[in-house]
Amino acid sequence: MPVILGLASSHDASACVFIDGRLAAAISQERVTRRKNDGCRIPLEAMEHALECAGVGRADVGGVALMHSFFPEKYFRRESLAKEVEARLVRARRRMQGGERQLNVNDLLKRIAGRGGDIEPWFRRAEFLAGLGLPPAARVRFYDHHATHAMAAAWYSGFEECAVLTIDGVGELNIFHTSGTWSGAGLDRLGHSDSLGASPGEYYEAITAAMGFIPLRHEGKVLGLAAHGDARRLYKEFRRALRAAPRSNSFGNSFESDFSGRADAYSAREGYLEGLVRAHPREDVAAAAQAVFEDAIEEVARDLLSRTGQRRLAVNGGVFANVKLNQRLAALPELDRLFVFPAMSDTGNSVGAALFMAFETGEPMKQETLRSAYWGSAWDDAACAKALAAAGFALEKLDEAALVARAADAVHSGRVVGWFQGRMEFGPRALGNRSMVARPTDSEINRTLNARLARTEFMPFAPSVLEEHAAELFDGVAKSADCLPFMTITCNVRQDWRARIPAVVHVDGTARPQTVSSATNPLYWKLIEAYRQRSGIPLVLNTSFNVHEEPIVCFPENAVQALSEDRIDCLALGPYWAQRGSAG
Repeated sequence: MPVILGLASSHDASACVFIDGRLAAAISQERVTRRKNDGCRIPLEAMEHALECAGVGRADVGGVALMHSFFPEKYFRRESLAKEVEARLVRARRRMQGGERQLNVNDLLKRIAGRGGDIEPWFRRAEFLAGLGLPPAARVRFYDHHATHAMAAAWYSGFEECAVLTIDGVGELNIFHTSGTWSGAGLDRLGHSDSLGASPGEYYEAITAAMGFIPLRHEGKVLGLAAHGDARRLYKEFRRALRAAPRSNSFGNSFESDFSGRADAYSAREGYLEGLVRAHPREDVAAAAQAVFEDAIEEVARDLLSRTGQRRLAVNGGVFANVKLNQRLAALPELDRLFVFPAMSDTGNSVGAALFMAFETGEPMKQETLRSAYWGSAWDDAACAKALAAAGFALEKLDEAALVARAADAVHSGRVVGWFQGRMEFGPRALGNRSMVARPTDSEINRTLNARLARTEFMPFAPSVLEEHAAELFDGVAKSADCLPFMTITCNVRQDWRARIPAVVHVDGTARPQTVSSATNPLYWKLIEAYRQRSGIPLVLNTSFNVHEEPIVCFPENAVQALSEDRIDCLALGPYWAQRGSAG
């Protein structure tokens, strides 16, 4: 089975393609459709782009790997499930707006029929394959939500052996956390959590919503605010809403024992958190919520490391988008190395599912430490030229050296450069191929650039630093080395550098750096090196190439629109250079 298609149809849908056991393409649905958090349906658009990006067609697909959780109802035989299915249609959560009616397939299988992973009696396989235009002989398999999280983290960590921890909002059977170990032979699950209303992911989502933000989208704003508050003022109150029970490898709260149903316990905790938010300054709320969140997860992680004897940890799931939490874990004395899968939300489940199928079908597999997440689409020179010409910009095509020099000069002079090069990143971070780049020395840029992008001012910008210079500027680089290429962790900025690079240092003295290697991204490395030669500073400010509430740019037209709307001053679009005032 040379070509495997992985599909994730949850709230952050995605598609990926494996060829001969290697990941050839992976794309988030929202990037293609331009709808933030596009999901709760089959990601047809992402599927089409992933296949094209991998250089294969639908007819080449030999296997389709899917997730158990949140799959469109129409592909199941309702007559076989009858009233039991209707009684267990997944309750539409507030965070999932729109999309198709969803079945939590694993919930049905285990609670109704007790058939484990066997879906053949009910799944409309032929109808599903025909609807997607895939070969009728293609194999179709469903995989456990948290197992796909765990598989992606363990495999791409490159660790021969490690402990594995997954935590998110919720998967099948109300499970929101699993722990286990990985060896080259596979995963071994040790335990899981499904306590009523005790999910750390839902805890953070509830706080995000209570503060007036959008759950599953604005948790980073809560994290940004946390550095401005005093956690001590409300710590005890928030501890009621989330605590660790490490001896049982689980989480809990003060509400679960008072209710017989998960919905009641969840609502009670949600109401309690809303009351705290209304009664106290939001900075203190965010600080206390973050502190309790970190403490609870650290307890469970330390217990896992103690029980397994492992000194390496691979993590995945939406809560690990929290970069301060990841810094806390990396600092644990019993931990030598930490890896966070870069597409840690449900977006990454397509990759985990396809990995499982590749293993099961005997594909040749070689585990390597992940160094790049550039798995998305790329655009040729003609597409870039067409987008610029359509918007009335003059076409100035430069060779690589001239393009790098032009961009470095622009950054050094204080202009904001849109950098659109090579293959798009997979996951929530812009890693130098779909980035806005600026100088890190401007203390006012947080205010001015955020205003241009309609973003909130308390959200810090991140630095992209030459890998060979990272330890000169940041603490903890050695233990965080597997996270730093993907901007999944914060580090303390060394005291002697904080005043020199104020644009990328948060109020708490941390930054969320991306290390850039000349081997992994040579063109972006050359840009930063050229800026270093001009400024003496081996990093640039890097922020995602998008306006607030829009996905990161995918198409050349998206990048050109940003230039036309004065979101950026200059644009390096493939080999072409354009800037404000160059439009005809």
